[in-house]
Amino acid sequence: MPSRRTYLSTLAAVSLAGCVSTTPDATTESTTETTTATSTSSRPAVTVEAAAVQYAYRHIESVDWNAIQPADGQFVFVTVDATDAAAVPGRDAFTLLTDDERHTTIEIADTMPVDVDVPGEVYKPEREQTEPRGWLVFDVPAQLDSSPSLRLDGETGSWEWPLSIAKATSPPPAWEWRASAPEAVYPDETFTITVAAENVGDGPGTFRGAVNFSYPLYRPKGFDIPLDAGAAGEATVTASSTNADPGMELTYGIRTPTGQSDVAVTVESAPTTTENTN
Repeated sequence: MPSRRTYLSTLAAVSLAGCVSTTPDATTESTTETTTATSTSSRPAVTVEAAAVQYAYRHIESVDWNAIQPADGQFVFVTVDATDAAAVPGRDAFTLLTDDERHTTIEIADTMPVDVDVPGEVYKPEREQTEPRGWLVFDVPAQLDSSPSLRLDGETGSWEWPLSIAKATSPPPAWEWRASAPEAVYPDETFTITVAAENVGDGPGTFRGAVNFSYPLYRPKGFDIPLDAGAAGEATVTASSTNADPGMELTYGIRTPTGQSDVAVTVESAPTTTENTN
């Protein structure tokens, strides 16, 4: 087979790093419900189920095609359940307190996020036939001095839930990466696309991205590479030249928090029996 053709993309930026997952850099989060001094009644029946920090997330860019949306700093996702609340709070009733600042929720529904590290869908209780349960998202600075709190302001008082999220106070990672694939394959051959990444930042994180296929069908395949600061690793995605004609060039788009690249694989004619015996 011909040699592999490697594409190098070196960019320093933040990565996708989740706190509610099974990756080595993640920790299970817990929340404690507290009532602020401004509250004049018992707390509402609202539960904070989970919280996570991500520096980016995968989202559906077009039909069967994934892109990566990085944060200006870091995203804080919080899943809330207001199913049993007498008066269901709207999204605007929630804010995130970070040190001396208050952050409102941001709207990312149109980008159709996938693989978010908290359960549920986006919190949209005003939608018909939608349960009042889902996640809120806030965009905050890349490193906080202390863990944030979720605040709910209602007509009869205000309440807070401290969020124990270790990643919120950690320095962000940064990435150098490359993607490679065979330069040429034969028809009906299975091969791998390899994404290699190194964390050149000061904090741990997960390098997450997507390989977008245009053959034989449009579809994305996501990949996650959890890495400590200074560590390197790889992820592989399987592809195939099934039913591809000789001379075709198969192109795959690699999308990451730090940029994008493509790898191309040419389909060559299979060797004849005479060529195999020479």
